[in-house]
Amino acid sequence: MTKYFVFTDLHGSAESMERLSALILAEKPDVVVSLGDVNYSGARNDPPDTYAPRSVCSMLKELRVPVIYIKGNCDSEVDEAVLGAEFTERRVVKIASKSVMFTHGHRINPAAPPLIGYADDVIYGHTHVNSVLVSDGVKYINVASCSIPKSGCPKSYAVIEDNIVTIKDLDGNVVLKTEL
Repeated sequence: MTKYFVFTDLHGSAESMERLSALILAEKPDVVVSLGDVNYSGARNDPPDTYAPRSVCSMLKELRVPVIYIKGNCDSEVDEAVLGAEFTERRVVKIASKSVMFTHGHRINPAAPPLIGYADDVIYGHTHVNSVLVSDGVKYINVASCSIPKSGCPKSYAVIEDNIVTIKDLDGNVVLKTEL
């Protein structure tokens, strides 16, 4: 069974990327998934204190694990070019018997669901808040930002293994756990 390491809304934070790199080594995933907003913050958020997009790109390129890049609302063609990777709007994978969609969340979310039958579960970011919600039979799992979380959430990432999604803070403490 494939083990996934999921993070979102890095927004160019070198400090958070350093911590994620160490966590990726410790967690030993088969695949890393970036749910978008790798380097930039746009006009909505101030950049993180350790804003260093070139360093972030270097660290991402050094990962020894395949990375799926989902395009967020702040990602650009420049990010793709520098990382040498193609970003996709969404990716659907089979995990156990479920169809799981990875997306950023600015286009597909509980208020704007995917087409009926397209996915059993949606894992997304964008709001910078950890949450789990079931709507019309689809489970929506939101992972908080690993650099600029909101609403009192800790900087977070998720691990998906054996049909379980575990959201952890950047110290590796379990914040939330749910079954797919």
